[in-house]
Amino acid sequence: MRSLGILALLCVAVVNAAGCGGSSHETVKPEAMLDAAVAHPIKSAQTDIDLRLQVRDPRYTGPLALRLTGPYVSGEGRRIPKLDWRMNASALGFPVGGHVVSTGTNVYLTVSGSQYQVGTAAVAAANERLAEAPAIHPRSWFGRPRVDGQGHEGGEDCERISAPLRGDAVARDLGPLIAGLGLSEAPSVSGRASACVGFDDRTLHELQVGAVLSGPTSAAIDLDVEISDVGQSQSISTPAGGGYRPIRDLALTLNDLGVSIPLG
Repeated sequence: MRSLGILALLCVAVVNAAGCGGSSHETVKPEAMLDAAVAHPIKSAQTDIDLRLQVRDPRYTGPLALRLTGPYVSGEGRRIPKLDWRMNASALGFPVGGHVVSTGTNVYLTVSGSQYQVGTAAVAAANERLAEAPAIHPRSWFGRPRVDGQGHEGGEDCERISAPLRGDAVARDLGPLIAGLGLSEAPSVSGRASACVGFDDRTLHELQVGAVLSGPTSAAIDLDVEISDVGQSQSISTPAGGGYRPIRDLALTLNDLGVSIPLG
């Protein structure tokens, strides 16, 4: 009996200090949480992105794995976002390290020590297309949502919500982007997404997507994005030094290695 009393006292102490596995947050309707997250777009944050892509084509023997970490500042639909991301990738069995910086007016890419830039003219043209593009409505991408519990992501307590992807809505919004990439048709999309929306700030702090793209070339995608320091100031500037080659040089190199990249 004495040991049970000690155990009870310990549990009370743990509950007071850390919740003992519980939470003081009441469950919110998942539809309301998703609506609130869309109403509070992320203007700046620290991001951790993990992407795994498996192309269902015998020419590609292994998956592409990509990890990006660093600050992000939204372009608010008028230009490409600013970002400063460290990059680690694995493609065709080879590890690749790099760095990508966007200032909103130019994009700089370092891959295995080689430096490239997209160029201000190309980025200005992309910003013009972006400003004129029809609005994207990510809320419509989610089918009927459900609550999957609670979590703590990006430094915030959040409600976990999952929903099937509505492939027709995704295709509608991403159709212009697909056309801009020179693809003949947008792939159909199926899968499921999971979001963790903060109880206090009603902001997205994690997004996980598992999807299959079906078309001329099919692929399976697994995406995990964690978002922290939302709304805080982020420092992003043009990389020091010079010697950046045109991004076309990288595309030519990849084409020589058998990776088809449109040269435009």
